[in-house]
Amino acid sequence: MQDQNQDLKLIKDSQREMILLGQSSALLSWDQETYMPVDAVNSRAEQLALIDKLIHEKLISEELSGAIGNLNKSELSEIDQIMIKRLSHDISIAKKLPLDLVEELSRASSIGHSYWKKAKEGNNFLIFEPHLKKMVELRRKEAEYIGLSGHPYNSLIDKFEEGMTIEKIEVIFEKLKNGLIKLLEEIKNSEKYKMERKSLIKGKDFPRDKQIELAADVVKRMGLENNFFRMDHSAHPFTTRTGTQDTRITISVRDNPLFSFTSAIHEGGHALYECGYHKDFEYTVLDDAPSLGIHESQSRFWENIVGLSKPFWKFYFDKFDEAFNIEGEFEEWYGEVNEISPTLIRTESDEIHYCLHVILRTEIEKGLIEGSIEVKDLPRIWNEKMKEYIGIVPETDTKGVLQDVHWSGGLFGYFPTYAIGTIYSAQLLAAIKKDIPDMEDFILEGEYSKIREWLNEKVHVHGRKYLADDIIKDVCGEGLNSDVFLEYLRKKYSEIYEF
Repeated sequence: MQDQNQDLKLIKDSQREMILLGQSSALLSWDQETYMPVDAVNSRAEQLALIDKLIHEKLISEELSGAIGNLNKSELSEIDQIMIKRLSHDISIAKKLPLDLVEELSRASSIGHSYWKKAKEGNNFLIFEPHLKKMVELRRKEAEYIGLSGHPYNSLIDKFEEGMTIEKIEVIFEKLKNGLIKLLEEIKNSEKYKMERKSLIKGKDFPRDKQIELAADVVKRMGLENNFFRMDHSAHPFTTRTGTQDTRITISVRDNPLFSFTSAIHEGGHALYECGYHKDFEYTVLDDAPSLGIHESQSRFWENIVGLSKPFWKFYFDKFDEAFNIEGEFEEWYGEVNEISPTLIRTESDEIHYCLHVILRTEIEKGLIEGSIEVKDLPRIWNEKMKEYIGIVPETDTKGVLQDVHWSGGLFGYFPTYAIGTIYSAQLLAAIKKDIPDMEDFILEGEYSKIREWLNEKVHVHGRKYLADDIIKDVCGEGLNSDVFLEYLRKKYSEIYEF
């Protein structure tokens, strides 16, 4: 028993060291996105590569594997058994990857990111092309080493959505795509859609300080306090946890005040998840979300289900009117906030077009990894798919193939989780309404504590104890189901567009 305790201590100490290194890496990455001098990119790449190397070495060490192998699993507590199971999964994947590949991926990510920013700012895909080509080649190698069954893309998806495959995703996405296109046709055929409406937003000035003030107000109401949280600014909004009591989000202030406001809500949803894991899980692999899809369900729930709802805007309309002098009525504003219109930018997309953007990116990623799409052809393929799915074509690569940050960091397999999380968010709405039937009354008062507590109890607190699919099945009574999301959209937008 003494040896068992010593082995368990070594296992937990090793996890603590890896997590602290990971949080240090997150802090360096956060700094790179916010305050780091531009010319520091190469030294930052080396710093991050070293940390990734140290984490990888600790994870695949014989000492750690030996301690796990020595354990009598039946004598462990339920939580420790699950912790060992999750840790063993991570080790098995990590051991398949050569150390030099891990370092090269980290270095290429930091450097590629800097060239993506230059390419985007200069509207010149050629600046980024060789770095993206290298990243695709590295991810193909990684997928080959991991070698999960089915399509090679599965080995990259599993990192973000454990247990999910492109074969499953394609069936769900095809049904979702057809349902979204059908709904869009019904909306476009409605008389209300064809009506000419004045914009309360376009062409008007929205002071930056007022935008930041409203963004800060909404995340505070959501439950994020300054003693463990901060909000900064970056080109692409994101959330990261740099310590057990240190969660950061960023927003981007643009001409449209809804972007900074809704991105604050979106990232705030992520931050609440990061702050909500069970305290007993600290410094173990369980102190994390089981997938990015379920993580995204929280941000999309807050951003769309709550933040685009009529009760929410009945509370916030007067605040926006006071800050910006809207010069319009509530119903006009609510209609514009929920306007269905094709847009070039995924993060500025309405609820219906959004998942079409994600499906487009997923199809391209699959093609890049299997080799049916070449990096040099991306601008053309991107524009062709935009015309087919969204109905518009970007005039510049900055608003097209260069708009998203993900590929610069090699995050292949990430994009599908945005649509998965969006579907989950509608399923969670159906479930929460059964437990809190008067939820809209609380939203109407700008009071979100009951919603936050429900999400924490049903989702956040479990950390990585269960797989995402198991959590959703337990809370919603079924796994991923795009029909629930399509029903939510149809109910909402048939009322707005009166069809």
